[in-house]
Amino acid sequence: MRISCSSKPEDPNDINSNLITAVELVSLPSKKGLVFFGREYEGKLVWSQDSEWFAFPLSEGNRITYPHLYHRSGDDFTEVKTEELRVDVEGDVRNEYVKPIRWIKPGVLLLEQFDIFRGAEDGTYQFTARLDEKTGKFQIISKKKVPSKE
Repeated sequence: MRISCSSKPEDPNDINSNLITAVELVSLPSKKGLVFFGREYEGKLVWSQDSEWFAFPLSEGNRITYPHLYHRSGDDFTEVKTEELRVDVEGDVRNEYVKPIRWIKPGVLLLEQFDIFRGAEDGTYQFTARLDEKTGKFQIISKKKVPSKE
């Protein structure tokens, strides 16, 4: 990862997010840029065991975070369209945060969704999505509600 900052951070191991101007995935040793994340990247890249896939959450505003998935194509990575990879829930959702947890195997990803509802208790769901080879799209193959921690 190459992190560009507006000025030199006091501690390179703990960079103030306000200093970050861009984040980019680079190939080594060439340092060629492969994927540009912008400054909304939250530093939670999840790689598959075979290093052919990666996913990360990206904020799409103050109240929404969705996962973005990439697959190796030759020497580069291409984004896989996920069309809002999320589970449908009942209720009036105010905020929704979906993040990748881990790759179960290449092409199969475990995710977690946290929803904040208007007038109801918040909800957390874990679900598994798999790439359908025929359609080239990710499909949800299992989901469960995670009990609240009280």
